[in-house]
Amino acid sequence: MKNSKKSFFNNKKFKYGATAVAFTCVCIAFVIIFNVMFSALANKFLWSIDMTSTQLFTLSDATRELLKDVKSDKKITINFCEPLDKLMQNSSQNLVYQCAKEYEKAFDFIEVKYIDIITDPTAIEKFATTSNSKIKTTSVVVTSDTDFRTYTLESFFAVNSETNEVLAFDGEIKFTTAILQLVTDSPIAYFSVGHGEATGTDENTRPALWNLFKEAGYDVRTIDLSKEEFDEEAQVLIINDPQKDFQGFKSAVNEIEKIQNYIEKLGNLMVFIDPETPDLPELEALLEEWGIKVEDAVIKDFEHSYDTEGVKLDAFYPSTTTGSKLHEKLRELDSLPKSVVNYARPLSIIWKKDGSQITDSTSAREASAVLTSYDSAKHFPFANAEVSSSLKAPYNLMTITCEQKYINNQPYESYVMVIGSTDFANNDYLHNKAYSNSDILYAAMRAMGRETVPHNLESKYLENEALTITKEVANNWTLAVTIIAPIIVFAVGIVIQIRRKHL
Repeated sequence: MKNSKKSFFNNKKFKYGATAVAFTCVCIAFVIIFNVMFSALANKFLWSIDMTSTQLFTLSDATRELLKDVKSDKKITINFCEPLDKLMQNSSQNLVYQCAKEYEKAFDFIEVKYIDIITDPTAIEKFATTSNSKIKTTSVVVTSDTDFRTYTLESFFAVNSETNEVLAFDGEIKFTTAILQLVTDSPIAYFSVGHGEATGTDENTRPALWNLFKEAGYDVRTIDLSKEEFDEEAQVLIINDPQKDFQGFKSAVNEIEKIQNYIEKLGNLMVFIDPETPDLPELEALLEEWGIKVEDAVIKDFEHSYDTEGVKLDAFYPSTTTGSKLHEKLRELDSLPKSVVNYARPLSIIWKKDGSQITDSTSAREASAVLTSYDSAKHFPFANAEVSSSLKAPYNLMTITCEQKYINNQPYESYVMVIGSTDFANNDYLHNKAYSNSDILYAAMRAMGRETVPHNLESKYLENEALTITKEVANNWTLAVTIIAPIIVFAVGIVIQIRRKHL
């Protein structure tokens, strides 16, 4: 009996089986220990692979390019207003936090901190714009040594105003814009006041267009040209839905001359008008100097519109005009987003040469269409109004005129952009990702801007919350699972077999 037991334990099959079991146990233990250690390190150092289709958790090359030259002595702090463990319990806050940590990893001058405003409410006093009640536990404050920007949690997301559905994550846009504003001198965008413009009087009444410029990294201000002068750093003047004319040469203060001199010094002008804009002889005369005549009519199209009255126009994207460059990238998309021009006034280009090439014979100014109506549109003149005899479909809904100059042998441009609809910059169109209105305005800002502003950053859509990977990545993972893993197992088997032969 004793000999049989001894022979059993000394049996080669038992030894091989025991070795295999021991090897398996060691492998399992190694995998468990490795997984625990790797998970701990991944949590600490935020190791991750972003497999989302929109690279939701990854900083874009555009942000890295914009911030790469920021001096390290410009210290930026991204402050969250509650402890880390609490903010990570909220999926929306956690997404903003993960985005902030990406900035901290990528740039030495950025750091992420946490302020518990419940236990230490005084810590937020210096960040409040009007009162402490405006800062919540979900707020995020981006600070430098001398300035700050405060954001609500909601401002990091693009929401459909009609359905309240969250469409996209704008964290990268918000953070990069804030950082650029805090470390550089932002370009100035002026909204004119004093003529009944739709400009608003405070942050709560500002139009969506104002906020669009602000989000694009501009220092947005108002200017009363009857009393104030342009700052030398001003890049864009926006005249939004004026109800009174600007003062001309017969007035004590010539506002039109100020605008002309401003554009002459490489400034840019945007004018938003509509069929209800009253006659503005001085301003209209200025626009005609830039090749644009504002016609006294309203455009209707019952075939290409989104309402029964035919005034909510589906705009056409011309592809042969100079102005078509503003939506060139949009036209490359598989699904071209719509551009809505509601309640529009036709704009005639009064300088013509070679069809799409439009220029003034006495200058280097070139005017062209950005958006037009379809051929099915018709115009309806105002009562007792006269329109150009050549006015016919397709009608210009948005135009841009460029004047090129050379300074020290370097080319520079000034632009005058006219939009025949004040609703083009309506909040419902600017913040609805189904429409391209904001994309076209961003492209115009990019053309007009000579400073670094983040126009090329894009919202990261949340249409599909599931992880998605490209076909190439999927093939690589399939290769790893179906080929590499079996090879490893086969190699281990060979080693064991060789060891068995030498036992």
